[in-house]
Amino acid sequence: MHIMFTLKDFTLGGGVERVQQRLAGQFLKDGQHVSFFVMNGDTPDVDGARLLDGGGSGLFGLIKSIVLLRRIIRREGVTHLISAKEQANLCTWVATLGSRCQVIYTRHTALDCSEQKTGVHSLRLLYALYLCGSGKVVTVSHGLHQAIARLMPWGRERIRYCPNAVVTEQLHRAALAPLPKNLPDDYWIAVGRLVELKGFHLLLDAYALVVHHQGVPDLIIAGEGPQREELTDQAQRLGIADRVHFTGHLNNPYPLIRHARLLILSSFFEGLPTVLIEALALGTPVLSSDCASGTRELLDHGRLGQLVKVNDVPDLARGLEQSLTIKALSTRSMAQTVNPYTSEHAARAYYEVWEQ
Repeated sequence: MHIMFTLKDFTLGGGVERVQQRLAGQFLKDGQHVSFFVMNGDTPDVDGARLLDGGGSGLFGLIKSIVLLRRIIRREGVTHLISAKEQANLCTWVATLGSRCQVIYTRHTALDCSEQKTGVHSLRLLYALYLCGSGKVVTVSHGLHQAIARLMPWGRERIRYCPNAVVTEQLHRAALAPLPKNLPDDYWIAVGRLVELKGFHLLLDAYALVVHHQGVPDLIIAGEGPQREELTDQAQRLGIADRVHFTGHLNNPYPLIRHARLLILSSFFEGLPTVLIEALALGTPVLSSDCASGTRELLDHGRLGQLVKVNDVPDLARGLEQSLTIKALSTRSMAQTVNPYTSEHAARAYYEVWEQ
């Protein structure tokens, strides 16, 4: 096999990018030839994979990327493609018209995600186009699979669920690295891009409500993004700046996740949040907003971690306070939960989709 990943961009620390890297790593381990085609020219860090630049951003970049990708598929003998994010999905669909390549179009985000520029009706049209040919659609959660299938006028039998490739040997090794300096020993942690979708402003409001309760540790927010200054100012206004620590982007946040007393996800929307799986794999208790698809499914309706209402500061504060007394799950329970998200299991799921 020559498996090519096609993406619009490759955001540093992005969840989609991390799972694509890990899946690619497993394919390479299995002896497959792997390459990446990134439309805007970002460079993935995947040892052993060939990196190919796309045509750039914007409409002209999309058209140029289509031409380049079609040419590369023929020249390089690409047999299987996995695309992620809608511009890359559309680019791949046009570039592979008439091709014998086996194509998988992936959906990682909830259909009603407010951050996306494509509305649900437009997404319905796009996915109907993807399913016109022989291509298949893969979703990262059963809930998302059901949501897309309900919208499709045809091709529902070619919509599949595949778990994300999250848990690897490298993840566990990375978590054993020393902790960053100048941070508290006892803390809660939240990890992600500092954008409105992730709800960090809600987390700060909730933390301010419980910060003075007995036993509440400091809060670490690991990540970078356009809301960094706004969130820092909010912490100052709330009088909690001395208890909240912004680390910026970390190449290796896993030691911090491993040693945290609790990992918190306060998002408005998620497909299947990678960071929750990583936390469970490292034995860290989790608290998450009850997003429409992935989080409730992953946490088994609250059995494996606390669920709180989306966009509800008082409920999030109650969840934080309750976490102080909730008994953590056993390591065995957590290991069983994350087993489907190992890179080996995920790669096997993709092979099965191609073979069906």
